[in-house]
Amino acid sequence: MNQVTKIKEWESLLLEASIPRWDYLPDIEIYMDQLVKIVEKYTSPFQLNHSKAITPSMVNNYVKLKLVPKPHKKKYGKNHLARIIVITILKQAFEIPDVKKGIEFQIDSTSAKEAYNFFCDHLETTITCFINKDNESITIEQLKQDYAPIQMACTTFIAKLITERNLDDLLQQTKLLEEK
Repeated sequence: MNQVTKIKEWESLLLEASIPRWDYLPDIEIYMDQLVKIVEKYTSPFQLNHSKAITPSMVNNYVKLKLVPKPHKKKYGKNHLARIIVITILKQAFEIPDVKKGIEFQIDSTSAKEAYNFFCDHLETTITCFINKDNESITIEQLKQDYAPIQMACTTFIAKLITERNLDDLLQQTKLLEEK
């Protein structure tokens, strides 16, 4: 399979990727191992590298740093799950203190549910802007429509994700050519 085909396939998968909105997150409280599996499932299309996206230790650190509320009797609810999904994605492009400030700003401006759904919507919209099947040009004005810090965070993350994926593919192709 040639490089262009591989990139196009990956772009198609990314365009189809979706994070469940608040109302579709589990209504029941879950344990740590379930939380980790769910977050891995939902964030796997958005991972920059092949390392673990989320581990129990990371979740414990997020609780200690007050990015995530303490679990209730070792169980996690929608608020925990939503925050950890956002953190798992954004930590790949931003420092944890910046992610924390962004989450707090967005939740203070609305509610946890609205902030999370806003993030999901803008992440998916940004993917569509970057992977434009009609080859239309995208301008900064289009990306800044109804500007909010989360929109620019999504723009930064998706630009980094696409750049790193394309660079990895190009380096792999160069390595294969050198081996021949």
